[in-house]
Amino acid sequence: MKLSDKATAYLLVKANTNSEWDNCNFAIIHITEEWKKEQQKRIEFLAPLQGNYQFQSMNFYDTAVDFYNTGEEDKPDIENLLGYKDWAFVELDKNELASLTPPENRLDCYRIALRANGTGYYTAYGKHTSEEFWTEDILLTQIIQ
Repeated sequence: MKLSDKATAYLLVKANTNSEWDNCNFAIIHITEEWKKEQQKRIEFLAPLQGNYQFQSMNFYDTAVDFYNTGEEDKPDIENLLGYKDWAFVELDKNELASLTPPENRLDCYRIALRANGTGYYTAYGKHTSEEFWTEDILLTQIIQ
């Protein structure tokens, strides 16, 4: 996995969980042209709510994200890779993606929570435990350009 200065099909995002026994350090969001168009429509839908301080966010089902952990020595060190950033585009091939370690929980109910200012984050829940997994905030308006 290598950081990219240019937009790629994969976005690496710091992630976490409230699980006491499972681990999650990062997520990979698969970005397609269809995904970009859908996020653009959602942002436009929420634009009239910008500045309304009573509005928090709106959730949409969205499965473009997968959560992972780096519990093994041969896995990437996300903190060193991203540094002070919460997310970055990465170059990654299918074999490398398949070698990443997902959480032990079977995740379900994938959603993206969007705010009127164009930021958002992904969440998913353990199917049998209801433990929450989430990404750091991402600036969707910057990603879909």
